[in-house]
Amino acid sequence: MVRGHALKSAVGLALTVLLLWWVLRDVSVAEVWDRVHQADPWLLAGAVVTATFSFVLRAARWRVLLRPRYPDTGFVPRFGATCIGFAVNNLLPARLGEFARAYALSRTEGINIGATVASLVAERIFDGLVLAFFLFTTISLPGFPLGEGATALAVRRTANLGALAFGLAFFLLWLAARHPDRSVGLFERTLGRLFRPRLRERASRVVAGFLEGLGALHNTATFLQAVAWSVVVWLNLSASIWLGLLAFDITAPGLTGAIFLQSVIAFAVAAPSTPGFFGLFEAASRVGLGVYDVPATDMVSFATSYHILTFLPVTILGLWYIRHFGLSWSEMGHSEEIVETAVHDD
Repeated sequence: MVRGHALKSAVGLALTVLLLWWVLRDVSVAEVWDRVHQADPWLLAGAVVTATFSFVLRAARWRVLLRPRYPDTGFVPRFGATCIGFAVNNLLPARLGEFARAYALSRTEGINIGATVASLVAERIFDGLVLAFFLFTTISLPGFPLGEGATALAVRRTANLGALAFGLAFFLLWLAARHPDRSVGLFERTLGRLFRPRLRERASRVVAGFLEGLGALHNTATFLQAVAWSVVVWLNLSASIWLGLLAFDITAPGLTGAIFLQSVIAFAVAAPSTPGFFGLFEAASRVGLGVYDVPATDMVSFATSYHILTFLPVTILGLWYIRHFGLSWSEMGHSEEIVETAVHDD
């Protein structure tokens, strides 16, 4: 495990350095600094406040995912654990934040850590589906700057199909969560036949465990609430991006462009990187804003300032909550091993 973390960290560092070079290769640092000084401070402040508010929304959504098994979790423990998770991702390698988040809530609320992890798995599934839907939908809109010609038409058609596909994926996920036993049986009768008997049994257990992890979604009302909260979380973050763009007088993308950019950034930071996703965030911003022909200096000025300014509040909150909950930084650094041991013992 240590060797795996070291490899991920090395790959992440190399990728971060390479991407930062690519982002900064054709801009003047002095010009970027001047551009940052010219930005509207009130709009930037609004962007930071809106981005930080997303952690309140995440804590509210987490209640929905936990409620079927643990209906009485408190808002402060959920919010504090969420901030801890993001602070750990910002300061430690190997993306330990999700483990730290699960461990912190389990410690503060005294709930089963396996159920906490399962709720976060469900949360990530919803995030991925919502972001993919947003990405394909914004690309398919008439105002998206694809230009004309056969290539643009092909991209639009692909985006339309992608949006429909991820809409269908939501429906299939709902069906699977509602009928886990039938879903496992269907898997065994179809895809399961491609495996040898021993592997088929193991694959069936994996599918059953995955669907058990979606246990909070067996209820249709809970499922729809989780979808709605996920949409709200990412629209809120898109609004924050929009305010940040307006602070630098970048108006061409508009709100739909901000939704597109937020989706691009969210998928980009899933790749290996150093703590805080530096390099990936800035490169994704250049790619997303490049579609709108935004000048390089403006793109880099927005990306660096927005990233740093939104990085700070949740990191400070997370560090404060670690101390407030009586946890230690050492526990956060070993949260993956602690969680895996606890889940295995369960």
